[in-house]
Amino acid sequence: MRHHTRSILVATLALALALPATLAPAQAQPETRPRTKLIGRAVLPAETFLPGPTSGTRIGSGPVNGVELPFTDRQPVQGVSALVDNRDGSYLAMSDNGFGSLTNSADYHLRVYTLRPNFRSRIGGTGDIVIEGFIELHDPDGHVPFAITNFFTDERILTGADFDIESMQRAPDGTLWFGDEFGPFLLHTDVDGRVLEPPIPLPDREDGGEIRSPQNPLNEEASAVRVMNAVRAHAQANGNDQAPVFSPWHVMLADAQTATAVPSRVAPPEGSGLVPASSELFDVAQLQAAGYPVVPYTVNDKPRMLELMELGVDGLISDRPDVLYEAVAEFDADGDGQPGDFLDDRGLIDPDLFDAQGHRGGRDLRPENTLPAMEVGLDNLMSTLETDNGVTADGVPVLDHDPLVQSDKCRRADGAPYTEADEVLVADLTLAELQSTYVCDGLLDGRTEQTNDRALSPVAAAYARSRELADPYVMPSLQQLFDFVAFYEGWYRFGPGRDQAGARGRWQNAQVARFNIETKINPRQALADRTTDPETFARAVAGVITGNELADRADIQSFDFRTLLAVQEEFPEIRTVYLFGDFPIYADPSIAGSDDGTNLQDEDGANTPWLAGLPWPYRVTTLDQEFRAQTSGGFEGMALSADGTRLLPLLEKPLTGDDPRTLRIHEFDIADRAYTGVDYRYVLDERGEAIGDFVLHGARHGLVIERDNTQGDLDGFKAIFEIRLGEPGEPVTKRLVADLLRIDDPNRLTGDGAPGDVGLGRSFAFPFVTIESLVVYNRRWVGVMNDNNFPFSVGRHVGSGRPDDSEFVVLRLDRRLTRDPRRSLLPETAEAVPWVRSDGEALPADQGVD
Repeated sequence: MRHHTRSILVATLALALALPATLAPAQAQPETRPRTKLIGRAVLPAETFLPGPTSGTRIGSGPVNGVELPFTDRQPVQGVSALVDNRDGSYLAMSDNGFGSLTNSADYHLRVYTLRPNFRSRIGGTGDIVIEGFIELHDPDGHVPFAITNFFTDERILTGADFDIESMQRAPDGTLWFGDEFGPFLLHTDVDGRVLEPPIPLPDREDGGEIRSPQNPLNEEASAVRVMNAVRAHAQANGNDQAPVFSPWHVMLADAQTATAVPSRVAPPEGSGLVPASSELFDVAQLQAAGYPVVPYTVNDKPRMLELMELGVDGLISDRPDVLYEAVAEFDADGDGQPGDFLDDRGLIDPDLFDAQGHRGGRDLRPENTLPAMEVGLDNLMSTLETDNGVTADGVPVLDHDPLVQSDKCRRADGAPYTEADEVLVADLTLAELQSTYVCDGLLDGRTEQTNDRALSPVAAAYARSRELADPYVMPSLQQLFDFVAFYEGWYRFGPGRDQAGARGRWQNAQVARFNIETKINPRQALADRTTDPETFARAVAGVITGNELADRADIQSFDFRTLLAVQEEFPEIRTVYLFGDFPIYADPSIAGSDDGTNLQDEDGANTPWLAGLPWPYRVTTLDQEFRAQTSGGFEGMALSADGTRLLPLLEKPLTGDDPRTLRIHEFDIADRAYTGVDYRYVLDERGEAIGDFVLHGARHGLVIERDNTQGDLDGFKAIFEIRLGEPGEPVTKRLVADLLRIDDPNRLTGDGAPGDVGLGRSFAFPFVTIESLVVYNRRWVGVMNDNNFPFSVGRHVGSGRPDDSEFVVLRLDRRLTRDPRRSLLPETAEAVPWVRSDGEALPADQGVD
């Protein structure tokens, strides 16, 4: 059981219930705003923490509203978005998704706390809130069908990057139901927070699909951050705190550039079995906000390079290091009219500002993955040399893109014929056999600038002679690459090249140049035996890196995430780079251009084998699953029917295509696990921007919190409406029952607060941007609690700028709620609500505050 409890004295709730008064019609509109009375208040300070993993690492640098970050080995108890009354003086309080967004909440665990408020009232009470324990939502049985942050753990604790839970109800069987905004989904757990079944999506009756938000993890557009969260959590669990790098095919970036769409993605060849694919998948700003550098591949023309730099990428991988350096030198990052913002005062590219990578050294200028290709990358001052690796029969990593010694790239050194039919696996040859038998200086069609003229590669030629290699274009080992870069530095620093123009910049760049080393391994069933296994592959490459003490200068990248997880587990000092691609390649020989496929493609209808088990919704995009729900527009409120058989989740914002002032209440049958097709319409007040909570107190009557987006503004709009559900598809009737910015406090329960506090005194206000929790005690009394959006919201402490506390208030309405003739959940007497003193003695009804 995932309970965490501490023994704390149960505090007094010194309140009693008022007796009901006369009924008021639900649809009647009062002539004046009702005056609500404050009868109890308890406060949980903003900076309240319980033990847990370090959180808040992605909020930003420096203090936020005076709060130091991150929260080391702690989780803040904050963001209360739903309350369930335990009817014993305690409440289940559901925390929000963390720190406000998917991108900054992967280190925030989703928890439900047990709170016991000791309301300050006219007759006593300390006004504090005791935390008696909590549960964490977790999915050890793997019901959640998409990538979650703690995917690679046994317990699979859910975080605020997995779900944005905003509403909660307890069913008659004791299980908990949560309304989520990312899906929007319904999430079902047992009393200990264990997920019981897959999240339930919201059907779209108009087209037979689902209503999805832009954060829905069953679309490709919202999956990259989740996959990266999972691999980062795995790295951190193994002692690697370096953020993994996200490296996508550049045409898949969400840049609104339709010109980059590949025709065969938009219209796949007949017989491929693939649906059209959107190219607007990966949001650079979102990935960076989540903490991941974004370095796309492979970009070879200057206009596109400049376009992507304007988009804000952290680096680029290019076959044309000469063009990439020109683009970097021309780019005006800060818009002041002076280019070269990514260059230092020596004219070198600052890798902390931008990572310029020579793809396979510089494959459009020299035959790829050779020492001359690496030389041309260094000549053009690339901050990183990118290269592929294979592993030989004697376990040596070598620079090689293909599992076979390709006949279009390599020839036999002895002049004997070498054709496609003669090709052999790299894994079947030793390093000595490779380098004595083959020279890989083949020039490829379509690469008009590519040359293998040895005179243009003097350093590689000299290195080959010094190491008695047969040719500068033999397939080099990874060790030889490291040795060559050191040799290159010496050539221009002390050797024959020291007096050449640009020599100083070349050796200074080579001295700190980085390496991005790809493991070329294919996990597809028919191809997996062409290389060594992923763990052996990872050890071979990482062993050379660490053996040369280059862990701080070398990354390991791959399309096959199994090798990267192995690196994280055994070599946590090495940063990993995750390659993402969906090339127009089809593993069907009858289709022109068919090849091995790539890492986002599935295999025979099953999940892609490349992502180490992480699910990927292949080619499910907005082309066939549009986003009709708005961001942060999901199930903010959720009522439970009076008979406990149905949930009624209420969307916070209108659906695309609906009236912009109208929200939908959907009906869900708990026993059938299905939406009934019934919905109701909630029309926002002319000042309302969103709802905060929704509860029912009868068969057809309930309460809704409605608000604008202001905070600390006493002229804003924060209100509670009583509603009556009418005919399905029709607007509910509403009447205002509480203005949360105009509450009488005749007994001065709140005091004066700190200097500059807003809304305290005889006229009390709840001036928070989000007010999201509501309980109904009887026909006069309601409880309300704010979501403090810790540490961001400042609605109360405007003068000091300190973040809001979580305030729980009990209010007496100036007119009774409607008694539902069909079925009411409201008690008729004070004794029906078992509020108790600390000694367990029930308060007599005549001690109520009126």
